[in-house]
Amino acid sequence: MIRRAESREADSSAAHRRIIRAAEELFKKSGFQGVTMEAVARDAAVSKATLYSRFRNKDELFQAVCSRMADLTSRAFGEALATQGEAVDQRALSAVLAKHRLTFTLVRSSPHAEDLFTHKAQLAGDLFERAENALLEQLGAVLAEDSALRPSAPQLARALLFAGGELAARSTTVAELESELGAFVTVHLAGARALARTRPGTGRRPA
Repeated sequence: MIRRAESREADSSAAHRRIIRAAEELFKKSGFQGVTMEAVARDAAVSKATLYSRFRNKDELFQAVCSRMADLTSRAFGEALATQGEAVDQRALSAVLAKHRLTFTLVRSSPHAEDLFTHKAQLAGDLFERAENALLEQLGAVLAEDSALRPSAPQLARALLFAGGELAARSTTVAELESELGAFVTVHLAGARALARTRPGTGRRPA
């Protein structure tokens, strides 16, 4: 009896994952307006009854896809920041790249990116706001490990994450995104350190 219950639970989890993955691909391919619940059920190889037992409508399904995206981003971001043996700058860069690389792959590379971002703001704005606040806190904590960056760590974290997003939005390939963000993060942190050396009490002035 226990094994049968575990088997049913595993089947249910597998079906749930197939639904989310199928919906993700369809939203990327066809945009929010172009996706139907029937198409998701077909591509996920589940019945419409199974799909509707988990998600009442397309809005709920889109929110679930957004939740998965936020979870993936949070995990990749945290892993990059926690890399052992790397300097603060490299960890920060790796984390920023991880976030925007995923966003590019999952959303920006879609021909319907504008539509998806619009519905993301409408249906999952609070979800992503909470997720981004958590990323900012993590990034700020890592930047604060460097004494020169510590006084401005929260501001630097916001600049790297949000201004980096503007650069990422203008990128047309992952390679371009990585090049633009790499230069931005490197120069921004170097500039922050240079400014820190000019602060009163540091005992140093620019040459």
